[in-house]
Amino acid sequence: MTEPAAASQGSRWPTTSAITAVTGRIFLLDRPQFTRQMPTFLPADRSGLVLCGRGGNTRIDTISRHATNIPVLIDPGAYQDEVATADAPFSLPGDDGMLFGADLDTVLDGQRDSHATAAITPSRYVQAGDSAAFKALVHAAGQIKRDDVIVAVPVALPWLTQEQYLRQLIAGLQRIRHPKALMFGAQRNPFDDAAAIPNFRRLLAETTDVGLWRADVPAAFDCIAHGGAFATIGAGGSLRHLVPADEKPDANNPGVHTPAVLLPTMLRYSEARFIADKYANTLAPTCDCEICDGASLGRFDSTNAEVRATAHAHNAAVWTGWLSNLFDQPNTIQRQRWWRSVCSAAIDAHDQENARIRQAGAFKPSPALKKLANLPLPGEVPSQP
Repeated sequence: MTEPAAASQGSRWPTTSAITAVTGRIFLLDRPQFTRQMPTFLPADRSGLVLCGRGGNTRIDTISRHATNIPVLIDPGAYQDEVATADAPFSLPGDDGMLFGADLDTVLDGQRDSHATAAITPSRYVQAGDSAAFKALVHAAGQIKRDDVIVAVPVALPWLTQEQYLRQLIAGLQRIRHPKALMFGAQRNPFDDAAAIPNFRRLLAETTDVGLWRADVPAAFDCIAHGGAFATIGAGGSLRHLVPADEKPDANNPGVHTPAVLLPTMLRYSEARFIADKYANTLAPTCDCEICDGASLGRFDSTNAEVRATAHAHNAAVWTGWLSNLFDQPNTIQRQRWWRSVCSAAIDAHDQENARIRQAGAFKPSPALKKLANLPLPGEVPSQP
């Protein structure tokens, strides 16, 4: 999953500490083959672009030459296919099983020489309860002396939802001095698990410089509202969800499907075919984002690549338009209250839309959204059932 610097490289991008480069931002995560240029809707002061997978070095090298005022990153994505072991937590060229090889700097330098603002470790996926592999990842991260590095920490969901693993995860993150790009492997939305959101908020309260990687809009915004340093939101469903490297994708969701579309008022992603079915006899909502400019959200019912790209651009244009509302709140508690009110309004919007289209239960809030709308904030007394 690693690759050399782009052949056309010039001088390395000016050195900036990784934590300075990522703090206070929500990045768009996409794949190199779907990204030809910097999206115009990404705000330079609150966002950035991450490309994941093979070809990232070359594409970022090209894009960065025309977008010098916005952070760009390259995620090797080794965790998508490779499982960490106690001997090899990183994926390195010519890996011979050494705990950390002399080639790690080569991988990191390849990203920086391709004009990435900071470098991301080629971390492998840590299976549930594999303490030896997790400790190896933490130890390897501790050997990195440079400050332009983000440590990818891809772990199975039980590391977050089960207390005995959560304590280890928090302790390990506390030992890593670099910014940590944390992500959770699961077949479904990891934050639909009952324990995930409260445990993640606890983790953020007990650690520093942690960001959420490969997230959807609700999870990423909640991360920032509750003390996370940064986050990334995937352009498509496969980048908002980490299928465990040791498992196959869910057999109940096979084949090519229409793109997932963000319905802003309900704060939900719905497959375009599902949207078309629900609005078969009435008008679908319109959207005023930079991409849609008042067009219908029912127009994405296609597997055409161009339509998919437009749907993904709509999704990102919507949430980037909310970044100032999130980041410009005067203090942390105001940010949390604002975000919870947005989630509560989204719950109400489900009922309102069902009533408008006269289809009871057509749109149902996800378990994660219900949690976000109802969990008490720090200092609040939980309501009685």
